[in-house]
Amino acid sequence: MARINPELRDPTYDNVVVGELIGPLAVTADEAYRRRACFALDDYSGDYRAPSGPYVPAAMLGRDLVALFCSVYDPSRTVGLHQKEEIWFVNPVPLNAKLHYTGKYTDKYMKRGKGYTVFDTEARDADTGILYVRQVSTEIMRIPDNIQLGAGGSRAAPAPGHIEPHWPEHVPPAAKADAALRPGTPVTPLVKCPEQGQMTVFSGGNTQWYNIHTDIEVALKAGFRDTLAQGMMETCWVAEMLAGFIGPSWHTSGWIKMAYIKPVYRADRITCRAVVQEIEGQRVTFHVWAENQHGDMTAVGWASADKANNA
Repeated sequence: MARINPELRDPTYDNVVVGELIGPLAVTADEAYRRRACFALDDYSGDYRAPSGPYVPAAMLGRDLVALFCSVYDPSRTVGLHQKEEIWFVNPVPLNAKLHYTGKYTDKYMKRGKGYTVFDTEARDADTGILYVRQVSTEIMRIPDNIQLGAGGSRAAPAPGHIEPHWPEHVPPAAKADAALRPGTPVTPLVKCPEQGQMTVFSGGNTQWYNIHTDIEVALKAGFRDTLAQGMMETCWVAEMLAGFIGPSWHTSGWIKMAYIKPVYRADRITCRAVVQEIEGQRVTFHVWAENQHGDMTAVGWASADKANNA
């Protein structure tokens, strides 16, 4: 059951203040943080594996930045839907880094009766000012009464550019970018099956947030048939897939822009896919998407990164 915090604002479209600075929020990316991130994302890549791994998953900072507004607006009263995400990975995040999160709403607008907000955020090192992650999130915070959320109709349309993902069935997927990489090459897919514990940790359950991702009662009341994974989880999974493909340079040059078009429910089987679209010098551009066990596309967009000089 949701708990109302009277010290925080009601998270509504009308209450959003464009241009207001939110933060800095101080976070330490310590071992406990890393363990939560690896569990929530089911990502135990070598760089993150305790005790020898020197980094924490930067994608989890993206999750934190999405939730930064919850330091001002009550997360237990949030029923909006994350629509689009754009994220830049600028530097790897060292274990025990002291982080400062800041952000502000840069826009709010009405479209077809829905109230959209745009939140621009960044994570920097509290001591040096080094930028780790920048992110721009678009969310619906006003939903017309005649829209049934669980029907899927309130999700975003596919990202601009009319991407129609095509998986080349007769081309073998590549696990790593190399010197022979060509446009049209598919990347080895990544499959995820989010379970409730992972969704709860990802969505703030450790801070006692009650929302459509962590509480079945809240999800049913909002019109969904079950709790659902944050769209940002899909972006994090795509980031994991491309980090494995590109290698270390992903953490200093990676970029993803995705639109979320269909809910992902707990225990869904989500396949993340990417196909190389263009190579200019060292820069590789991809079409990326995620699909569920029924073959329905749940998210779609672009990504890019610099491959290693010897790849």
